[in-house]
Amino acid sequence: MTAAMQLDLSAITAPAAGFHQTEPDAANALTATWDHYLGPCHRPFGMQAWRLDVAGEPIAVAISASTVSSTAAGYPRQQLVELARLCTRPGHQWATRVALRLWREIAAHQWSTAYWSVAAAVAYSDNKRHPGHIYRTDGWTRVTQHAGAPSGPNATWSKPRDQGHPAHGPKSLWLWRYPATAR
Repeated sequence: MTAAMQLDLSAITAPAAGFHQTEPDAANALTATWDHYLGPCHRPFGMQAWRLDVAGEPIAVAISASTVSSTAAGYPRQQLVELARLCTRPGHQWATRVALRLWREIAAHQWSTAYWSVAAAVAYSDNKRHPGHIYRTDGWTRVTQHAGAPSGPNATWSKPRDQGHPAHGPKSLWLWRYPATAR
């Protein structure tokens, strides 16, 4: 390699993009600022938060949490991590797919550093808002379109939501299985 072809590392001042673990309060502040329809995530149990930055500015956040239900998609809570929030800065919707993939490949595995090893990840999509294409195109499996039924044989929420609550109504439950070697 000639001297002209060598990389001048001093010219690199900051990464163009980065995916960083961040405090849940900071991620929640961004979900509120960016008007996520569910607002901040305030689970009374395990949470981790992640931020996607481009040119030093946050453009997406993902919040991992322990599932509310003791089981989801046939897995017990101690084998799961839930993508409880995925939110992008207005005008940066392109980053949703990037943040989802980074969360699935990096953040979900980090759950084991603070909580337990995960066999699978789950996420819910509100059927009224979108059909879940973001999960489908990323290779997730839709387990059901009837998660969150308020009563009857498909009832899954322990806390019924009234008509005005943003989480009211049926959800699709999405599943990502990790190979045993990845755990």
